[in-house]
Amino acid sequence: MYSFSEKVVLITGASRGIGAALADAIAAEGANLCLIARDAETLRAVAYDIRSTYGVEVMARACDVRDAVRVETLVKDAYQRFGRLDIIINNAAMLGQITPIHEYDIEQWNATIATNLHGAFYVSRSALQRMREQQEGGRIVFVTSSVARQIRAGWGAYAVSKYAVEGLMQLIALECEKTKVIACSINPGGAATLMRRIAYPKEDPSTLPSPEQVAQAFLKILRLPDKALNGRAFNARDHLG
Repeated sequence: MYSFSEKVVLITGASRGIGAALADAIAAEGANLCLIARDAETLRAVAYDIRSTYGVEVMARACDVRDAVRVETLVKDAYQRFGRLDIIINNAAMLGQITPIHEYDIEQWNATIATNLHGAFYVSRSALQRMREQQEGGRIVFVTSSVARQIRAGWGAYAVSKYAVEGLMQLIALECEKTKVIACSINPGGAATLMRRIAYPKEDPSTLPSPEQVAQAFLKILRLPDKALNGRAFNARDHLG
């Protein structure tokens, strides 16, 4: 069984929701963290709580994953600080509009694709350059969505970007087959998050798993050995409870 103890885990979109819950759950297992989010103030609070509770080392940096230069600098800084990168969790995401393509705002489209797809590419590319060289290898995890696997009308750039992220995961898994680097994707399913409330304003959040419950499902998946993970697309809901 894979152990998180003393591993170094980089999480994007870590200031709230599933990202913050993952940071807390993984820190509880003894991992050191590099946390990335656009909201600097909220991210600092998350990092402070984790340090205070678990005594692990936490590097927290405000960063928009759409900024390739900033991402490269941050990943480089994290590697220099910790001397390794064991797991990357590409969680940062933007919902964009829920509207038909012919009505979709171009700026919203570009921003959503840039956050969800380009951001995941920038982070993964920078991490891969380090992971392929380190003896331990590493894991690159993509947080995806059910709309990536069964496209739904009206979900626009979010659906397209998450569909592409699944392809990016498979590409990395194939390219790294002969290395100790693996890639997989995890669909969290519906969870009581801000993004979910925006997407489904009439839905009762009490009927959904909490971000903390979803984070524990992620950990169950990520405890699997590398061979059981590489190139696979998982559903967190299959591992709840």
